[in-house]
Amino acid sequence: MNLFVVLFVAVFSLFTGKPAPRTEVYLEKGAQKEGIAFQKTGVKGEVTFKHLDAASYRLLVLFPQQEGKYLKEKPKHQTLTKATYNAKTKTYYYQGSEGYFSIHFSGISKIQSENFKAVFKEDRDEEETYAVIAEFGAHNDGASISLSIKAITAAQFKKAAEKIGQDISTQSIRGIK
Repeated sequence: MNLFVVLFVAVFSLFTGKPAPRTEVYLEKGAQKEGIAFQKTGVKGEVTFKHLDAASYRLLVLFPQQEGKYLKEKPKHQTLTKATYNAKTKTYYYQGSEGYFSIHFSGISKIQSENFKAVFKEDRDEEETYAVIAEFGAHNDGASISLSIKAITAAQFKKAAEKIGQDISTQSIRGIK
């Protein structure tokens, strides 16, 4: 019985991606975009921001470079950046030159769904380009949000993106370069 469970988990993880450790996640507060928190995902690809004040926030991500089947780049073609969000499953999908990723939002507390918006924007500094993936407002002090970031394959991204036309709760995010 235990062998069956281990095999099931191993096969299931092949279809859902693998955790993306070392992904840098930044949290900014307010209209001034004041950086208030930074975390790198651990071996499980997860981060949590807790004890947030009632305010507006932005989540920015600096994705790690993927290799192998998680990056399907042809030398002649540059990968276009794309993003899509499934509100029903609270999962954000990203395709960029770094690879393909899914970001599942969970542990959302004191943040109303109408105050949460998946976005795609790019912010640049002298060295890096960050993907802004969400903007949200906490309506009370003590809010929290968790993210689980996984590397996925091109086929998994394509399947998620194809749901745009089939599922009204899935949307393509504008502002892609």
